[in-house]
Amino acid sequence: MKKNFLESKKAEGKAAISSFHQFPNESLSEALERFHGLLRKTPTHGFTEPIQLNIFIDGMRLQSKQSLDASAGRKIKLKTPEEAMELIENMEASDHAILRDRTHIPTKRSLLELSSQDALLAQNKLLAK
Repeated sequence: MKKNFLESKKAEGKAAISSFHQFPNESLSEALERFHGLLRKTPTHGFTEPIQLNIFIDGMRLQSKQSLDASAGRKIKLKTPEEAMELIENMEASDHAILRDRTHIPTKRSLLELSSQDALLAQNKLLAK
């Protein structure tokens, strides 16, 4: 595996991981998914799980850190790595569910309800006649 990963690629990957920051409009679940992607992209990064956790937490926006601290009942960094990761995964699952619910807004249509595209098509048909 080391043969496939040049030292420069490894250094690039490690730099990307260690400089991780949550984007302004990025949710916790999106940030965690992106962070895991960086870790997978450079499997020879050499960061232990506690260090990975610290990098992730340090890269979170202030609001996200405050939410994690509030959920932990104290600073999340004072938790064991296992407890902190479990808390983050629980919040991520909840966050993911909220995002899914926001994007899927079912619309009920009655017989008399038309979308604007349907109304335009109907008008064009009438004009054509």
